[in-house]
Amino acid sequence: MTTNSIAERKWWKVGAATFLSVAFLAACGDGENESDVDDTIDEEIEQEIEEENKDGE
Repeated sequence: MTTNSIAERKWWKVGAATFLSVAFLAACGDGENESDVDDTIDEEIEQEIEEENKDGE
């Protein structure tokens, strides 16, 4: 039977937490350019402003 010291158990936990954190962060990135979302929102706002200006004329 193997007995693990407290320090060894701590390093296993730190290693597991690091691995899971990196895996989670890697899964969050989908490789697509996320600035497209911001561009779409900007375009929608500009269209709404133009429509409001047309209605006011």
